[in-house]
Amino acid sequence: MKEEELYSIKDTNISLDMDIYQRAELFNQLWINQCKENKHLIYWVESNSRISSRMNIFDINEGLFKDVVSFVANDYLGMSGRDETIAAGIEAMRKYGTGACAAPVIGGYLDIHKKLELKIANFVGQEDSLIFSSGFGANTGVLNCLLGKNDIALIDSFVHTSVLDGLKGTNIKNIGHNDMEYLEMTLKNVQNLYTTKLVVVDGVYSQDGDLGLLPEISTLCKRYSAFLMVDDAHGIGVMGENGRGTLEYYNMLGEVDIVTGTFSKSFGCVGGFAATSKELVQYLRYYANTTMFSASVTPQVTASVIKAIELIEEDPSIRKRLWDNVEYLKSKLDEEGFDYKETKSPIFPIMIRHNFKAKEVAALLLKEGIYTNAICYPAVRNREARIRVGILATHKKSDINILLSALVKINKTIQFT
Repeated sequence: MKEEELYSIKDTNISLDMDIYQRAELFNQLWINQCKENKHLIYWVESNSRISSRMNIFDINEGLFKDVVSFVANDYLGMSGRDETIAAGIEAMRKYGTGACAAPVIGGYLDIHKKLELKIANFVGQEDSLIFSSGFGANTGVLNCLLGKNDIALIDSFVHTSVLDGLKGTNIKNIGHNDMEYLEMTLKNVQNLYTTKLVVVDGVYSQDGDLGLLPEISTLCKRYSAFLMVDDAHGIGVMGENGRGTLEYYNMLGEVDIVTGTFSKSFGCVGGFAATSKELVQYLRYYANTTMFSASVTPQVTASVIKAIELIEEDPSIRKRLWDNVEYLKSKLDEEGFDYKETKSPIFPIMIRHNFKAKEVAALLLKEGIYTNAICYPAVRNREARIRVGILATHKKSDINILLSALVKINKTIQFT
């Protein structure tokens, strides 16, 4: 096994002085060939099954489809495969067709779109909401529309790429992850320099699984007249006594300015939303380009998400199964001495802290019939490489035991604890 890889995916990005075909050729010659040589082609894996706790995927290194225990899905509550959500989606397709086939502002707005907007707003403790065809588009559209050259966004360094894409037309100040001292200093310094000051953080961070320090952040925003936006993509449906998100976990429902999220995780579909005041939602309807100039969310997705919210509200045992699995994995990882940082969610970063080793571990896990993701530089810092494990309500204890046994076995060969 090599000690280091020569190239990362960052070495052939757009900053190079090459045209598009030259960059693509170099990328294939360097990074793709390096992955082939090391049998590390573990991304863009093809599946011919539902993406859940059990999958059938194509192992490119072995050249065949195989059944695996999967820990890559964000379908935390298993909603994508429930009979109720599937039936609701089918019924909506029969009534409305397979797509709205128009942007919502010019004819593509269905009565069930409005129903979902009101339902998700109430669920996350806001007055109203606007739905988008992707969670990425929700963040990008909201921020691009609200902030300009006279404004500033103060962002946690671990926010999602969709946030960064939405801030290209405004001023940005990066704040160290959950660094309250630096956030306060920065808010103090900028309070009289910009028209709008917006702090943007996550409820649950997607790679470390830890939580934003929302009570402390909210207090600072109020003290220095800043607004607060929380992307709770990984928290809604999971966190809080009733699954209403990280804000419920902190007993803060209705206490922030904007909540964004996705339908592709706990709700088992695709799409996103921004929930805020009625006035701000009305403004977004006419200025957020990612919904103004995009076809509406499909009828199937809309109806399936509505049903998923109803199930979350009516059946807390679904979420209990998830948290039972989370606590079980934590206890077993502790017994074996594995480092999973300070996660407080179903996201487990099994720390390897070495880019090559992380890919090697993921490849060896796949050989053992376990599908996980190796998260390496530049997605995380150079010495922060990890295996990202997502726990679902649909995992069985036996699935988790298979993962643990394989990690222990591989660790004897590739020391990462």
